[in-house]
Amino acid sequence: MADQPWTRLTAWLVRLGIAISHGRPYHPQTQGKDEHSHRTLAAEVLRDRSFSDLIDTQQAFDPWRRVYNTERPHEALSLEVPASRYRASERSYPETLPVIEYAPDVQVRRASLKGVIKLTRVRSASAGPSVANRSACDPLRQRASTKCSTPTKRWAGST
Repeated sequence: MADQPWTRLTAWLVRLGIAISHGRPYHPQTQGKDEHSHRTLAAEVLRDRSFSDLIDTQQAFDPWRRVYNTERPHEALSLEVPASRYRASERSYPETLPVIEYAPDVQVRRASLKGVIKLTRVRSASAGPSVANRSACDPLRQRASTKCSTPTKRWAGST
């Protein structure tokens, strides 16, 4: 996951305990389901059509989504509709995100809203989330291909 982009959505999902999985870059066969649904959406809703605003766009998407998920059989589902396989998550949706707990031996810094972490103490209040600072040679961060000859520092979530 280290080579994958982290977004605010990704960070939010991780804090909710949801594992993130990305397809391999430049390997469209790993995203076949997504590519197929996008191609179908483009052919059936978007082709030869322009929308005046988001409301107009949503009004075109809603009926298509209903038919796609509740009426139209899908080969990958043995000709069942996706709605027949849907199960609501058993996870409860928290009112607030859980607090991030760090091990007592790691440095914790606060990231700015732009994701910048200052290595020196600053006097201004920090608005972004806290992150842990571990050595690149920390056994929790080390990979077999990593050589740890220099005492460099890396931030959690980076490579």
